[in-house]
Amino acid sequence: MLVTAAPLIDIAPIERATMKDRVVVQFDKRDVEELKLIKLDLLGLGMLAAIDETLQLIEHDCATCVVLDSLPEEISEVFGMLQAADTVGVFQVESRAQMQTLPKSRPMSLDDLVVEVAIIRPGPIQGNAVHPYLRRKQGLEPVTYLHPSLEPVLRDSMGVILYQEQVMRIAIEVAGFSPAESDGFRRAMGTWRSTREMEKLHERFHDGCMRQPGMTEEIAEELFRQVSAFASFGFAKSHAAAFARTAYESSFLKLFYPAQFLVGLINAQPMGFYPVEVLVNDAKRHGVAVLPVDLNTSSYKTTTEWIGQPGWALAGAAGDDGSFDDETLHPGESLPEGCGIDARPRPVRATSCVVPSAAARERWSAESATGWGVRLGLHLVKGIGEQHAELLDRELEHGPYVSLADVVERTGLPEETIERLIRTGALDSLGRPRRELLWQLREVAGATKGRMDGRTTRLGGRSPAAGRPMDLRLPATAAPQLPAISESERLGDAYAVVGLDAKRQVIALFRDALDRLGAVPNSALADRKSGPVRIGGLVVTRQHPMTAKGTVFLALEDETGMVNVTLWPDTWARLRSVVRRHALLLVDGELQRESSVVNVIAHEVRALTTVAERAGGPESPAGVRQLGHAGMRRLG
Repeated sequence: MLVTAAPLIDIAPIERATMKDRVVVQFDKRDVEELKLIKLDLLGLGMLAAIDETLQLIEHDCATCVVLDSLPEEISEVFGMLQAADTVGVFQVESRAQMQTLPKSRPMSLDDLVVEVAIIRPGPIQGNAVHPYLRRKQGLEPVTYLHPSLEPVLRDSMGVILYQEQVMRIAIEVAGFSPAESDGFRRAMGTWRSTREMEKLHERFHDGCMRQPGMTEEIAEELFRQVSAFASFGFAKSHAAAFARTAYESSFLKLFYPAQFLVGLINAQPMGFYPVEVLVNDAKRHGVAVLPVDLNTSSYKTTTEWIGQPGWALAGAAGDDGSFDDETLHPGESLPEGCGIDARPRPVRATSCVVPSAAARERWSAESATGWGVRLGLHLVKGIGEQHAELLDRELEHGPYVSLADVVERTGLPEETIERLIRTGALDSLGRPRRELLWQLREVAGATKGRMDGRTTRLGGRSPAAGRPMDLRLPATAAPQLPAISESERLGDAYAVVGLDAKRQVIALFRDALDRLGAVPNSALADRKSGPVRIGGLVVTRQHPMTAKGTVFLALEDETGMVNVTLWPDTWARLRSVVRRHALLLVDGELQRESSVVNVIAHEVRALTTVAERAGGPESPAGVRQLGHAGMRRLG
C-alpha cells in the first residue's frame, strides 16, 4: 500500500485493477523505495478472520467475552499443548516441520514461541542454525560463539542467527558498518543479488571483521557465509513476535473453545496447512461432536450447535483420566433428536492429544463450552457456492423441507447437486431411504422443471407440468425394493461429496482388519519403544522439500492421530507408484524416537484396501480414493 500526502495521481502513474474500485501503481516496489515514497506491506491472514469469528461465536454461545489483549502470556496449559505438538489448526506452528521441532524446543514462554516461529524458515535452515539451536536448547551441546564479539548480539538466540535485526547488528558491531550501511547490507543480501555488489560487500565485511581482536580469516569467512545464507530469507524479530502472539492466541482458543475455533477455521478456508477433513478429525479426537450436513438444519456456512455436555465433562476432575469417556457407562446430557449422530466422539487419551483438565476449563473457559458441537455447512458440498448462500439461508428460515419435490422446487439447485445432497445424507431428515430418493430424483426434477425423461417439454412456450402447483402434481413413482446403503458406500459418498465424514474417520472402518494384521494405532506410537512397526492410515499431506534432497514426507492419519512417515530417496523411487495411486496405505517400517518426537521410516508400503480385503476387511470406499487423488493435487 502506497501512502501519499498529495493525490496519488499527481505522484505516480496508476491503472485500474481487476478488483472493483481498486487501482494499481505502475511503479515496481523497488522503484517506490528508490523514490523514497512511503510503502506499507499488509498481510491478509485468514487466521485473523477465523479468530474474529471464533470470538463472536464464544460471545453468542457461551455469553462470555474473551479479550485476547488481556490474555495472560503464561498459561501453562497452552504451552503444554504446544510442547506436545498438538497444533493442528494453530497459526504458524501446525506444519509437520514445526510439529517435529516443538517437542525439542519445548517453548515455555512467549519469547520461546517467537524463536519457534522464526526458526523454521529458509534463512535459518540455509544458515545451519536449526539443529545447533535445538541441541543447545535441550542441553545437548554448550552455547558457543564464532567470536566473542558476537555474544552480545546472539546471546538471546543461543549463539545462532535467527533474525534480520541480528544480521544488521553483526554488520554494525562486528564488521564496522554504519546503521545506514547495515540496512543496505541487509537489502543487498536479498533476492536481487549482483555478483559485483556481493564481491564489494564481501570485501567490506571481511575487512571490517578483521579489525576485531582475535579474528581469523576462517572465522570471518564462516561468519559471512552464515550471514549471506540467512539474510535472503530471514525473519524480522518484530514480525516473528507478532506471529508468535497470534499463534499463542489461536492455541488458547483451540484448547478451551475447540468447537467455536473449528467453525472459525472452516469458514475462513482456504488457509493453513491442512484441508478441512484433517481439522474436523482432529477436533473429534479432542471430544468435539461434528454433525453432518443436513438441508433442514445446516446454514450455508458451518455453525455451532448445542448437543449437550458429555459424561467426561460432567464428571469434573474425576473424568480427567478418561474413566468417564465411555457414554454407554457414563452418559452425558441427551443428544438432540435427529442431530445426525448416535453418540459423541470419545477424546483420545494420549500424550499427543491434549484435553484440558477440569480445573483448567473452570479457570479459562465457560462452563458450557464442552456442550457445543459443530454443524457442517452446505458450502462444503461440491456444487454449492456463494451464489446459493442467500437463497439457501432464506429457505431454511421459511421452514423445513418436507419432500424431495419441495427441495427441488424451493432450492432450484441443479439435479446433480441435489443428487450429491442425497448421497451425503443431507436429505435423510426427509425420512426416506437414500436409494429411494435417488430413484425418484430424475422424475421429480423433470416434473418440477417441465421435463420428462430428462428432456424439456413445451406447449405454447410453457410446460404443463411446470405450470401445475406442486400440491396438484402426481406423486413420484414408488421405488422398487432397493438394498440399503452399506457403510462402505455411505463413507465413500461422504468423502467424495464433502471430503470427510462426520461420524467416523475412514481408517476406523478398517480397524478390525488392521488389528488382525498387527498394525498399531497412531496414538500408541508415543509410548512405544523404537523398533519395527506396522501402521495404517489416510495420506493427508505429501511433501517433497527442496532442501530434503529427494526425501519424501507423508502425514498419515488414522482415527487416533497423525504420524510423520519418511521415505528415503531410494525407498521413494521403489514405492512412488503405490504412494501416488492410493490414499489409504499400510506402512511397514522402523519407529524412531528422538526426545519425544516420533517418526516412522518406511521400508514397505502397500495399498491398505488390497491387504485388508485379504484379511477379511471391508470393501474399499471408492470416494476416499477420489479424495486421495484430489488431496495430492491440492497439497503437492
